[in-house]
Amino acid sequence: MTKTVKQRVLWAVTLAALAAFTVAMAWLHYQQLCSPGGGTDPYTSDLGQHLAFAQKGMVYSTTSLLIGPAYALAGRWGIAWLLALFHLAAVVVFACGLREALPQLQRPVRLLISLVVYFAQAVWMPRGGYWYQGTIIGTVYHNTTYIMLAPFALLAVLAFYRAWRGMSGKLDLRAWLVYTLWLTVATSFKASLVFAFAPALLVLLIVDLVRTRGKNFRQEFIMGCSVLPSIALCLVQANVLFADADSGMQLIFTVDFDRHAMLWGPFNEAGVLGLLRSFVFVGAVGVLLGRRAWKSFRYRFSLLTFCIAMAEALLLVESGERLYHANLWWGPFICFWVFLLESLAVWLRSCADWRGGDRAGHLGVRVLLCGAALMWHIISGICFLVLMLQGVSYNIPIQTYHFLFF
Repeated sequence: MTKTVKQRVLWAVTLAALAAFTVAMAWLHYQQLCSPGGGTDPYTSDLGQHLAFAQKGMVYSTTSLLIGPAYALAGRWGIAWLLALFHLAAVVVFACGLREALPQLQRPVRLLISLVVYFAQAVWMPRGGYWYQGTIIGTVYHNTTYIMLAPFALLAVLAFYRAWRGMSGKLDLRAWLVYTLWLTVATSFKASLVFAFAPALLVLLIVDLVRTRGKNFRQEFIMGCSVLPSIALCLVQANVLFADADSGMQLIFTVDFDRHAMLWGPFNEAGVLGLLRSFVFVGAVGVLLGRRAWKSFRYRFSLLTFCIAMAEALLLVESGERLYHANLWWGPFICFWVFLLESLAVWLRSCADWRGGDRAGHLGVRVLLCGAALMWHIISGICFLVLMLQGVSYNIPIQTYHFLFF
């Protein structure tokens, strides 16, 4: 088989896999939209609620401006296919993010890797079953605004990496404009990314200010201004979402809440185990490949952003009737999506180094352990998705969530 024929076969397999994935996502979202909701029926999701908001004229996100026309054009199938295309876009953008890690990989190979990793969810445990609540993972199937945010959030961060390179020399204003645009668009769908990204950027700018002793202030100022349009959008969104007198944002220590109803964070066993089961692969990369990972600015920044998002989710809550909605946890979800990309990039580079003859520090064993952890996430995620496609709601515990094997 010639090289050209192999390339065509590889592209055919890749496109067929992406097409099948897109159809599966459309079918899943159509079933979710047919569900009445309420938490007791199959396919419970936020999709129907968001559609109702759009039909009532409650516009707080670009999502509201898209799902209304999609529904008017083709009903539930219109929204289902629209969301399926956003899933596909997230896979494609993730594959673009892998290009810097291994530029020698062919594009269809990167797309296949991206598609497979997209299925990853928190790991299933023997005799421990599966409990979705409390987990942190990048791929979400039940929230309209998050699904639409995902590809634009990753585009914004990738564009930021390109713009930040100019901080050591002359800032590329075109790259800065592209990055600012993507960040603003991402925020227009959901403010989760910028909540963590803006503080992380502030840390970078302060470090750069100290390092350069103020000599780089002009470029630091310009880079800092990139978040201003997003902050303005956050204020607009807040006026819609927090219209009630008792709604707002508070420290969790200042709010009385039912710890049994708070199904996320360190307040119950399921939430703690959910967090632990979410970080098996990224934790393995951090521990076993930490020195290699820490050399990458992208890895360090994505970790910083994720840590800030986690801190915000643990320390802040919405007040009033939105207390138990857990909307601040979308920040760790989307930032984990970015951090997962960089952890995967570190692992793939280490695999390439081992194949190239690097045997230092038992690299092969460390790479194998990280790969096994990743496969555990992927297999668990595929099982989780199959159950959802069969009608099991994402918020229903499968078997039990207890860690003990007896």
